[in-house]
Amino acid sequence: MKIDVFGAIFLDRYIYEEEDSTQVVESIGGSGLSIALGLHLLGHDVRFYGNIGQDERKDKILNELENNCFPIEGISIKSGVTGLFTAKNDKLESVERGVNAEELTIDMELLSGECAVITTELNKISLQRILSLSWEKIFLDIGPRPHMLDDIILPENIIKIGNSKENEKSSCHIVKLGPYGAKWGNTVVGGSNESLPYTIGAGDLFDTILIDSTLRDKDKRKALELAVKYAEESCKMQGGFKFEKLKDKMDLKSS
Repeated sequence: MKIDVFGAIFLDRYIYEEEDSTQVVESIGGSGLSIALGLHLLGHDVRFYGNIGQDERKDKILNELENNCFPIEGISIKSGVTGLFTAKNDKLESVERGVNAEELTIDMELLSGECAVITTELNKISLQRILSLSWEKIFLDIGPRPHMLDDIILPENIIKIGNSKENEKSSCHIVKLGPYGAKWGNTVVGGSNESLPYTIGAGDLFDTILIDSTLRDKDKRKALELAVKYAEESCKMQGGFKFEKLKDKMDLKSS
């Protein structure tokens, strides 16, 4: 199945301070791009749509994507700055949206119409446009900007994903419960109940594994179990995009 993913592109910058030492780790970021790259590494036929600026951040991100043989044809280079996400000691410090705030450039004839993965990182015009199209399967992570869905009519076959706070603002089918696991309707899977140190990015990994499992026809419980398991593993590792570090440990079918 072909997967069209729509979301933001960020350069993620993680600063870790311990006593007299400071470590800075940079990686690709943006929920949409992280999910798309993870699904690509799992062997899916992925096309990603997002905006990137004309700057040094762009070069770092595109080099990383090309190293992973990731198709970049759907990425639009815009006049402006690439998004920058900065965290210090696993706490959000700042978000510079940059060209992510602009409308996506999409060749509608290239869209598969099979499976869409969408995040609310997009601007409202792009979000409305994509959600108005006909898809066989559609996953929507409502993220920290659920207000972007106000006044948008959602298709009946959509699967909405969010954490507990996001679910309170816009009811989701799948709810990420942090250390307490996750639920999909009446199917509930517990977590470790432990506070883990590096939680940023875990939600994107959860989405990646859950979407992969669902497309491979795993049942809800198994999909949740795998997503919770590897999201928790990622919380033990510094940095943002951790899929490559975990891939060899995964009991998943991969490329």
